[in-house]
Amino acid sequence: MKHPRVSPPVAPRRLLRGSGQGGYIMLVALILLAIIAVIGATSLSVAGVDQRIALHNRKHMLVVNTAHAGTEHARWQLEHENPVNEGLDTAPDTYGAFVKATDAETSFGGLAYAHNLGVYWVEASYLRCGNPPPGYSTELGKNQFRSDYWEMTSTARMQDASYANINETQATAAGIYRKVIRGGCVVR
Repeated sequence: MKHPRVSPPVAPRRLLRGSGQGGYIMLVALILLAIIAVIGATSLSVAGVDQRIALHNRKHMLVVNTAHAGTEHARWQLEHENPVNEGLDTAPDTYGAFVKATDAETSFGGLAYAHNLGVYWVEASYLRCGNPPPGYSTELGKNQFRSDYWEMTSTARMQDASYANINETQATAAGIYRKVIRGGCVVR
């Protein structure tokens, strides 16, 4: 009996020639690199935006605190004097700025300070006269006490020494202050 002759296995033609798929792998690798580059650039851009937001937030909080300093400065000044030309009536403020930006610069620091803390200006408006708080004697006849109520509006911003280049942020702080003085309320 003759044994059939077994021939060695023959490799398929596609393996012998090279499949030509190496180019696809290179193309997929390049596409993945491009996607990773876009993701990285986007991440850096978002980080830059976050940094700018934080910087502007710090500047704005500095200006808000400067505006608050303006109301405190005006409160202190109101304890010692009334605004000039103020007829103590409820009409709009006749004095303009009770504390001017240049006064704030010399008293608070402002533009002359190493780090520009901004400047403020305050408007003071007389609101009304009322009763004194408990504890003040009202038995003094014509020399009794009264409470004058004032509205203080302080506006602050960062700017340079020329008062021309203004920062992009501005803040306003307002408060109502009571000043107790001797004398009765007079209808104005």
